[in-house]
Parts: sequence; structure tokens; C-alpha cells
Amino acid sequence: MVDFRHSFSRIYAALWVARILFALYGTGYIHPDEHMQNAEITAADILGYYTFRSWEWDPTFPLRAVIPVYMTTGLPFFVAQRIYSALSDQTLGPATLFRLERLSFLCLSSLLDMSVALLVPPPMRSFALLLLSSSYVTHAFYIRPFSNSLESVIAALCLVFLNNIVGIVSSDSHEHSAKSGNAALHWNLHALCTLGAFGTSMRPTFFTFALPISFQALRYSYKAAGSISRTGRLLALPLCSGILTVLCFAVTDALYYWGTPFHPVFPCLNFLRYNSSADNLAEHGLHPRWLHLFVNLPMLLSPWVWFLTTCNIYHSFKGSIHGAVGRARALDVTRETISQIIVLFLAMLCVVPHQEPRFLCPIVLPAIVLVATSSRWPRKAFWVTWIMFNVVFAVVFGIMHQGGVVPSLLYLNTRMTDNLATTTHIVYWKTYMPPRRFLGIPQQDVQSGKVAITDLAGAAESALVDTLVSTSSDVVYVVTPIAVYKTLPGQVAPCFTLQKRIFPHLDLDHIRETSEIGWYDGLTLGVCTVEQNCIASAS
Repeated sequence: MVDFRHSFSRIYAALWVARILFALYGTGYIHPDEHMQNAEITAADILGYYTFRSWEWDPTFPLRAVIPVYMTTGLPFFVAQRIYSALSDQTLGPATLFRLERLSFLCLSSLLDMSVALLVPPPMRSFALLLLSSSYVTHAFYIRPFSNSLESVIAALCLVFLNNIVGIVSSDSHEHSAKSGNAALHWNLHALCTLGAFGTSMRPTFFTFALPISFQALRYSYKAAGSISRTGRLLALPLCSGILTVLCFAVTDALYYWGTPFHPVFPCLNFLRYNSSADNLAEHGLHPRWLHLFVNLPMLLSPWVWFLTTCNIYHSFKGSIHGAVGRARALDVTRETISQIIVLFLAMLCVVPHQEPRFLCPIVLPAIVLVATSSRWPRKAFWVTWIMFNVVFAVVFGIMHQGGVVPSLLYLNTRMTDNLATTTHIVYWKTYMPPRRFLGIPQQDVQSGKVAITDLAGAAESALVDTLVSTSSDVVYVVTPIAVYKTLPGQVAPCFTLQKRIFPHLDLDHIRETSEIGWYDGLTLGVCTVEQNCIASAS
């Protein structure tokens, strides 16, 4: 076993510095949902920027609740804009937006550290904190505005409140006065019900967390009350808090989507209906149902921690079947609940044939708590493989993967600011969907035709040429990987002038082209201007 007592503080502080740098400067782009499900909406609503509103925000069938989005990025944008406008009478710049939303989720990620510190007792606490803070999931996923990141935080806090409830009920009567113990129990029950309702209203998958936690909370509430009637009275007000939270979501969503509180809107139910259709999921890609268990989970946890988690879950269920004798500690209840959560969560998600690794982010912290509180700790060989694994994936997902898209938008913002009198057409080709808010364009500029943005995604070259021929803008930019740019045919290539190279940009969809032209050019995104007359004559 590795002794962390003498070096823990320095290592943990260094890992926090790395987390801050990844949050504020890591421009890796994991999935369009990190933009389209959150800040693209608040940047348009609060700042008036032109953004792309995805199908999930269609008022006729919305899949996203408004409160989580406005709490995580809307509130920071609103406060910062008020301060900024008072000082300079201008709108927040795109680079400031990028760091504000990352800073918001960076602060939320600190609640994960706090949860681990409260769930895991010493001397195991330092080991658990190092596992969490050195995991690439913390540096690449939790600091991004994914709904899965917020779900992870809420799940961790629910485990903390359950742990508090079990500790209060199981403590000796002489350690706490009845009055203070009852007040603490009520407060934790209110917090647990509120957060459980919040999480389930935000993402229905949270139900798999809420079910085992609710069972244990009910069990220990009955133990504290002593009878069914007293248990009902004990839980009445906390349940009202949960119901009130659900109503707040419903009313807020109704006001947002329909402008009236009398038109009930339940995005979480729409989410379930949408994802229960195989035809809908086929549009996003279908995967084998074993992918989460045997590929995605080991990819998030590392094969070592995945194996240790599996062993701990097995021993946990084996122990519960044989029946533990004596009064359970809060840690024992937490471990049992975590095992149930992981099994239920995986069972629910594995039923759905669309499986992405980020869906499993909420069970990373519970798995770390389970491993850290086991009787067997990994040796030095584990740390060598753990560090190599997480460094590679942190660099790939936190910095390199589609890493040129956001910097290219910030660059184009400066170019358009310098040429306010010209009309501009921006074309993205063979990249992830560009999050429009980082262009910093007012919506009226797009409506008036001053700026046009086209996302060709993975379209054929002929679609690119057709788009360029049909535009009438003064300046045309094409943003595409250098590996793709160098495959343009001879009659079209001279019409492009490379203005900016952005490194690194890992395009996993064009690995062959990347390797053929060399790793530097292959890992670079290009911003080109296009001579329209040349394109017209070439086509």
C-alpha cells in the first residue's frame, strides 16, 4: 500500500491546479451536447447572441428542463453581464463566456471532492480524493457543462445526505441531544428529497440513484420514528419539499416554453418517451447493449478500478445475502447503497441501445468510494498504470479531441470585429458542430444577412463547392482539418488561402488522412478564406 500522509497535500494541490488549467484553457470538444444542452441556450436568452437551438428545445416536445441550465450558466452570464455593462457598456466577449461556463462547473466539481471527504473516513480519505482528483473524468468531463456532470454532483450530494441520516439515527443517544438530532435529521431529509426531485426532473436516469437511496432513507426514518404513523409524520414535510421542487420545474418549464403556467410541461417524461423508441435512437447511432459494461465503464474508470469495483459489488451483495450481524455503520450502508445504485444504473442504461461513455459519469464517484473503502488497496504498480491511463485520456479529451473548433470561433470573432462593414459567410466542414455563441454575433446580424453560418458536418466535397458558389458574401471562411484541406482537387485547391493553423485538433473520423500527411498537419485545423470567382470558374 502506498503511504500518502506526507505527500498528499502537495499532490492534491497540484492536481487542483491541473483541473483549473484544464477548465479554463482546455479547448477539447468531447460532444456537441456539452454546448447544445446548456450554454447555447442561455447565451441567446440572456446575452442576445446568435446560437443554435437544437431539437431538444422544441416547445412542442421539449426534452430539457430550464432550471438546471439557468442555474449553472444562466446565472453566471447574467451577473457577469450586469457587471460588465456597468463598467464598459458592452456585451460579454466569447472568450469570457467560455471561461465563465467552465468556471461554473469547476466550482460544482469541488462539491464532488467535498462529498468524497464526507463519505470516506480517514485514512482511506486521502486515497479516495487522489483517485477522484487524478481521474481524467474530473479534468475532462466534470468541468464541462454536460447535464451528466450536474447529475454526478447531485448524486454525490444525495449519498452525503443519506450518510448523514444513517449516522444520526445510528449514533448513541448520549452523543447527541434529542432536539439537535431531530433537527439535523429533518434538515437532511428535506435536502435529500429536494435534491432527489431535482435530479429526477432533470434526467430520468437519476431515478436509479433515487430508488436505493430512498429505500435506505425510509428504512432509517422508520428506525428513528419507531412506528409507521410517526414515520409518516417525519417524512411528510420532506416529501412536500420534493413535490414542491417538481412543481417548480413544471411551472418554470411551462412559462419558458409556452409563456403560461397553465400548460403543463414535463421534459423528463418526454425524455423517456423519446428514448424508448428505437427509431429515434437509430438517428444518433445504435450500439450493442454490452458496450456500457465492457467498454465504456472500463474506459471511464480504467480497467483496474473497473475490476476492483466489480469485485466489491460482488462481495457487497454476497454479504447482504448472508446477512450482516449487528448494527450497521453509516459506511456499510453507503457501500451497500452504492452497489445497488451501480447495478441498477447499468441495468437501466444497458437496456437502451444508444450508449455513450459520458452517460456513466454519475457512477464514477460512487465506484471510487466503493474501491477506496474496501479492505484491499492497490499497490504501486496500480499507480503507474493509473497515471499513464489518465494522462493519455485527459490530454486526448481535454485538449486534443476536436480541440481547434472553439479557438477557430474565437479567432473568427476577432476577424469579424476588425471588418464590421463586410458581410461574412462561415462554413464549417468535416468538424463537430460549431457552438455559435463563441462567434459573439448578435442575432440581428444573422437575421439581416450580414453574417451567415453553414455547418456542412461530414458532407461530400460537392456540397462544399455548391455552398461556396451560391454565397454572395464579401468574405467567405472555410474551417476544416488540414488533412481534409490537402485532399481538395487541383482545380479547387488554389481558390483557398490558409489564414490560420490551430493546433492541436484531433479528428478521429479521419485517422487515415491524418497519418498520411504527418502528425503535425494531421492534428491541425485550418481557417481558410475563399476566392469566390475562382470557385465559380473551377466548378
